[in-house]
Amino acid sequence: MRFKAVLIDIDNTLFHFDESSYKALKKAFAAYGVEFTRVMFHDYEALNDHYWKLFERGEIERARLFYERFDVYFARIGLKADGKEFDHLYRIHLSEGYDLMPHAVELLQALHGKYKVFVVTNGDAMTQDARIEGAGLGKYFDGVFVSERVGYQKPDKAFFDAVFAAIGEEYRACSLLVGDSLSSDMQGGRNAGIPTCFYGSREKADDRCDYVVGDLLEILPILEKT
Repeated sequence: MRFKAVLIDIDNTLFHFDESSYKALKKAFAAYGVEFTRVMFHDYEALNDHYWKLFERGEIERARLFYERFDVYFARIGLKADGKEFDHLYRIHLSEGYDLMPHAVELLQALHGKYKVFVVTNGDAMTQDARIEGAGLGKYFDGVFVSERVGYQKPDKAFFDAVFAAIGEEYRACSLLVGDSLSSDMQGGRNAGIPTCFYGSREKADDRCDYVVGDLLEILPILEKT
């Protein structure tokens, strides 16, 4: 197979989402007079991950996910606040988070002009658009597919069917899916029938991962040798 396109996730693949999320939460909590710590962030992330897994399985609606995760977390820490209002404030700060993973720009520069590059993400459309523009990455992408606009979420096959319907079904046979999530990206690739590249440690990889890289630049030899 000769790859002609890369479908790439952005949160914790190109953007260092965890770092940007922590900074955004710290600012949002400060508005409520709460000193948000790394320990608190660790607890919140476990809860947030649980809710995104529910969303990936179609067990919770997007709008409900955004506020309920905070309502539940506030109950745990004894904070009286409205989850919807807090989520709005959090996402404003998050949209200004441009922290990037190591070699993200170098990878995109190397891919530019040689391969089609399409973003595939489950994130919030407004936030993702703002971060891509603010970080100056938009020029590297041939298309941005956000589940909120697509109408389906990863790993649903329907999400990827919609992507290929937009970019051309012929790309299904020559695309590589890159991402950091086993349940969203790697399973999504399996559902869509396209090869996958897991960005993470080999210890976490499973049989849904056709390739595994610990550095984004390791993707280049995979594309070039096929």
